[in-house]
Amino acid sequence: MKSHSQHPSSHKSMFYGIGLTMATSIGMVAIVMLAGWRPNVASTNSRGASPRSPLLTAVSQVSDRTPPPPADASTEIVIELDAQQVESAGIKTEVCRRQPFSQTIEVTGKVALNEDRLAHIHSMVDGLVDRVAAGLGDHVQADQLLAVIHSREVGAAKLELYQARLELEMARVRFQLAETIASNTLQLVQALKDGVAIEAIEEAFRNKHMGDYRARLLGSYAEYLKSAADLQRLQEIRTVGAVAEKTILSARTKRNADLAVFQATLEEVEHELKSQKLELSQAVQKAESRVTVALSNLSILGVEPEAVDSIDPAELGESISDYPVRAPFDGTIIMKDIVLREQVTSNKLLFSVADLSEVWVSADIYEEHIPLLHQLDGRQITLRTAAWPGKTFTATVFYAGDLVDEATRTVSMRAVASNPEGLLKPGMYVSVELPSVDSRAAVVVPVSALQHHAGKDFVFVQVADGKFQRQDVQVAGVNETEVAIARGLQEGQRVVVQGGFILKTKMLEDLLEE
Repeated sequence: MKSHSQHPSSHKSMFYGIGLTMATSIGMVAIVMLAGWRPNVASTNSRGASPRSPLLTAVSQVSDRTPPPPADASTEIVIELDAQQVESAGIKTEVCRRQPFSQTIEVTGKVALNEDRLAHIHSMVDGLVDRVAAGLGDHVQADQLLAVIHSREVGAAKLELYQARLELEMARVRFQLAETIASNTLQLVQALKDGVAIEAIEEAFRNKHMGDYRARLLGSYAEYLKSAADLQRLQEIRTVGAVAEKTILSARTKRNADLAVFQATLEEVEHELKSQKLELSQAVQKAESRVTVALSNLSILGVEPEAVDSIDPAELGESISDYPVRAPFDGTIIMKDIVLREQVTSNKLLFSVADLSEVWVSADIYEEHIPLLHQLDGRQITLRTAAWPGKTFTATVFYAGDLVDEATRTVSMRAVASNPEGLLKPGMYVSVELPSVDSRAAVVVPVSALQHHAGKDFVFVQVADGKFQRQDVQVAGVNETEVAIARGLQEGQRVVVQGGFILKTKMLEDLLEE
């Protein structure tokens, strides 16, 4: 008797074949179970075994079958199921229709700081850091104090403003006093012109301030009255021949001279009052101008008007040289480079504050989609990120790009997104969905109707009750819910929109049997 031995490699090949067949069988069973197939269970037959669905029976016998045929196998395949199998498989159909279809374009974008709400804060003056009131990552409000810098320049500017204000106050007092004197004096002048008696004038203007104008006016007026009275007296006794003509002539000349002096005094006083008022008014304007210059100098240095409303060097002491650094708007401190007792200059960056409640999203759009960009300006786009699965964000396009990058052949698009919760972090990558503006009519089916196998796209078309035919199609576009079919499907055909995976499993089963 001869013993027959087999080569070890033949055992190895056999085991590999058995393992591959078993793995295929287990995979097919798992696919059917995951698809939700629920076979109909009938009563036990005469042999005591419960009948099984033909689909499950076929899957359990895969181990005795050959591998699937190549990808170019015939697509003229019809799957037949009875009514109970159709119901168990949960198969549902819909009539496909021609309707407008918009395809969503998805690109990768990046979250960035909103440059319109970003501030790099410098000190406007040189000085020594006296206080740091905010730290990295702090959320600050508009005008919140960030730091205090001790500056000699600010102190000198405040003292200059203090002196200018004092001079202005004095100039205004002098002007007001001059106005009072001028008003009283002009009233006296008018009374003198009207010929009011000296006694009445003395009584009326006794307590009114006039400076030396009272003595000058009343003195010249008194001289005129005296010479006029002397002339009148001489003229009265002239009739009796007691007075020489020469004496009367001399008295008349004296009266006329005194009248001229009095009138000249009136004119001089009026002119002096006008000149003095103009001079003092100019002094007030000059003082006001000096105050304005001092305020402008402090404003240029960045000192707030509220800080210089009231300056008292005796009360403020050394703090008169304090220069506050404040936040320009609500935001977050994203950079801090300042420490206590540090000497800083105007070109040193102290803080960076960013308003993260709104962020920018930038995305590079390829040339083929440039026509779409021109229509997206001002429209909303959808954002998704792996950091927040299942959550979507919206952004509004505000820049559609004007230049094509020579290296990447892309156009930069930018959008602004509301970020009240701070979930979108600058530097984070996001998926950007660009809505198609142009809607073209196409035969459209739900995404669930489209099946794939061996590199081909197809749908199952219901040709009769319980009969479903595989029909290869060419896809024109896909969005979140629909598929546009370019070829292979006609409007009005009824396609399977639910349970198609069960039909696909049955199709693969039939292919294995061939």
